[in-house]
This record gives sequence, structure tokens and C-alpha cells, in this order.
Amino acid sequence: MKKILLASSSPRRIEMLKRYGDITIYAPKAKEIVNSFEYPQTTVMKVAFEKALNTYSKCEEKALIIAADTIVYLDKIMGKPKNETEAYKMLSLLSGKTHYVFTGICIIDTESSKKVVDYEKTLVVFNELTGELIERYLRTNEYLDKAGAYGIQGYGELLVKEIHGCYNNVKGLPLTKLNNLLTKHFSTNLL
Repeated sequence: MKKILLASSSPRRIEMLKRYGDITIYAPKAKEIVNSFEYPQTTVMKVAFEKALNTYSKCEEKALIIAADTIVYLDKIMGKPKNETEAYKMLSLLSGKTHYVFTGICIIDTESSKKVVDYEKTLVVFNELTGELIERYLRTNEYLDKAGAYGIQGYGELLVKEIHGCYNNVKGLPLTKLNNLLTKHFSTNLL
């Protein structure tokens, strides 16, 4: 298997990929610019591509660069909250409703310059949340640096009623989709 370079500083993505072997981490300097007029899948693929391209321009070794970007979508794109007040508003909007989680993936082979960009979409149904429950969740600080102000892999699992689709996508990296792309386009498999 070719060397994998993960263009991310996300602890969740790093943990998920490290289970499959030795990876190199590079935190790209790409700005995550979100335009409200874009489709959510366009946004996540664009940002993932920019992260991968930023890494590719600085990479001097033979590797497969993997980059990803995740957002929550309910009538509009919800990125990472800037503060606790914004997180409270996001969780209040999600309460009792169904939303989508989109993750864009970009893979670049530094040797051949081949690039593949795709996305995954998962439907998430939230429980009805009381103001008290939202405040208690916010006190965990788990909302920090999380699209939609929650992390399903932690205390945030108590906010979720059900999901339809890829669980790992909601965590920030759809591993099955990633492995399928690696196998189909780069003759590489995570196993």
C-alpha cells in the first residue's frame, strides 16, 4: 500500500485512519469558506479539494493525500459554531428535526497527480431537546470544533434518535466510501 498522508488536524479523522496503519499527518492551511448559495455537497467537495491541493503543493514525497470536510445541513449549511451562543442556536434548530451530514473527500496521488473528489451524505434524526439538555451538553465542551455543534461519537449520541446511512460519515470520515475510492481509482485498500 502507498504511504497515506492525511491532510487534517481533526483528532477524529486521525484516530479513524490510524487504525488502518501508519499515516502521516499534515494540517493544511486552507480556509474553509462556505457560500450559502452553494449546494452542501459542492461546498464540502470544494473545501476537501482545497485542503488536499494545499498539502499537495508542499509535499515532496510519494504518497496518497487524503483530505475531508464535514458540514451539517438543515435548510442551510451549519459549520462549526464560533461560540457557545451559536452552538445553542444550532442545537435548538436541530431539535426534533431531520438533517443531513455531508462529508467531502479528496484524494491526490503525488506521483501521478491523479485527483478524485466525491462526497457522502447521511440522514440524522434528532430527539426533541430541552433547553436544559442543550445547556448540559454544551457544558461538556464537546461542541467545540464540531460541524452542527455536536459529536455523535461522544455525549452527542444522546441527542440523536436515529441515522440512515454511514455512521462514520457523521463522525467526519466515511471510511467505506474512502476505501471504495482508494480501491477503484488508486488500486489501494485500507486493509
